[in-house]
Amino acid sequence: MSEFERQHPVAAVSRAFALIRGNIVTILIFLFVGAQSENFPFLWWLGAGFSFLLIMGALNWWRFLYKLDGDTLHIKSGIFVRKNLYLTKDRIQVIDITSGIIQRMFGLVKLDIQTAGSSSRQAALDAISLEKATEINRILRQIDPHGPLSQESDADPEGVPAISSDDIRKRIVMPNKELLIAASTSGSFGIALSILATLFSQIEPLISESVIFEYIFDLLPSQTDTLMIISVILIFIIFAWLISFFSTLFKYGNFILEVKEKEIVISRGIFEKKRVTIPYNRIQAIHITEGVIRQPLGYASIHLESAGYGDEKGTGSIVLYPLIQKERILALLNDALPDYQKEIQGVSPPARSIRRYILRTSFIITILTALAFWWLQLNLLIWILPVISVYWGWLRYSDAAVARGNDILLLRSRGISKSTAYLKKNRIQDLTIVQSPFQKMRNLCSVVVYVASGDRGKSFSVQDIDLQEGERMLTEFRKERPAVDDQANPVPTGMVLLPGWN
Repeated sequence: MSEFERQHPVAAVSRAFALIRGNIVTILIFLFVGAQSENFPFLWWLGAGFSFLLIMGALNWWRFLYKLDGDTLHIKSGIFVRKNLYLTKDRIQVIDITSGIIQRMFGLVKLDIQTAGSSSRQAALDAISLEKATEINRILRQIDPHGPLSQESDADPEGVPAISSDDIRKRIVMPNKELLIAASTSGSFGIALSILATLFSQIEPLISESVIFEYIFDLLPSQTDTLMIISVILIFIIFAWLISFFSTLFKYGNFILEVKEKEIVISRGIFEKKRVTIPYNRIQAIHITEGVIRQPLGYASIHLESAGYGDEKGTGSIVLYPLIQKERILALLNDALPDYQKEIQGVSPPARSIRRYILRTSFIITILTALAFWWLQLNLLIWILPVISVYWGWLRYSDAAVARGNDILLLRSRGISKSTAYLKKNRIQDLTIVQSPFQKMRNLCSVVVYVASGDRGKSFSVQDIDLQEGERMLTEFRKERPAVDDQANPVPTGMVLLPGWN
């Protein structure tokens, strides 16, 4: 591939849809507001808008050229300002191969090449043949064309390259039961609810005057304002949950985790098939999250932090496993990441830090509750909020812990969700000890650890641990002198076995 080539023309449609998807809220507001105006030439503006997006997509496709020169992928893009992007194999972080609905209609795939310092849109080939995607993938990942991975040119029925079973050490398939639980408890529910609320605020005048609204309102047993408000809230919650449920179901359906010698391959998706390849040497941290709803059910999700892997938001998080029972986490990590030390003897924050955890979560809420109760003459039940905030502070204290292994730091903390992070010491970018005047009075400190992740990095922290333990961690990280002898300088805090799932 020595000459510049263009992608398949369907890339123009794909890029036009990407522009529409990125501005969907603005477009919907424009549609509903314009439809209510009698003087506004709504249909003309609507047609002109979509025509403009199609023209921009076509120009993007025409001006986008690529060629593979040796082991370097050269991309030229930009309608008015030309950009030249050179991707070499030593800069590659993650390679994604996606087969969306539009691509599958034409037997094509999308190739996303994630590199340190570049965004996914700059290094994305939206519509190329499977053979070309496989060739680029093979060359940039330095795969022997005559080795076992040469069989990647064979495609599965959905159009995503298949992987030779000879190279796979372990294949883990997500059960349907866990997929349904993951969809039912998805964190995108809140996002869907906020989007629906925003749209409703724009179209409410149009809905309230419609025949359908009057028909539904007549079906209610009692036409009171209170009942109407409750009904609208319930409808919003149901629709938001359905959107969250099906979006998660379609996103993580057919989830397969394949463990290979030098990399992990994650395949997922029902309508949009996606395959992500993560080399082991790019993994910066493991991050396990137990959500508020999922933790009581005994489930958690596992994420990887990868250097240079960045989406439109700049994040480097990759879902290693969407939902798993907590008692199975260590077994899965042993299969997928055997070089990580899984259980370590650690320490919890000292008892003198309980007050700080509780005050941090309950102080402001208690003041606001008192003011509301006094001025608004609210019911005594309002005082349940400070009680919950006190319990939340105690829960944050009981979940916090740190541990130092041979080559691992393990941090456990809680914001809304409980978080457990495994960080290899040689992958840590920075370790900071923070001490406020109030912490200094009680010989406490907070530890903040940074790793490379996406375009912006990722931080993990634990608050109000013993100052001596924080200094030990900083000493080991800086390597300015030999590590402090734990036996000679014992830390006066409770010992715990982390992560504590068993």
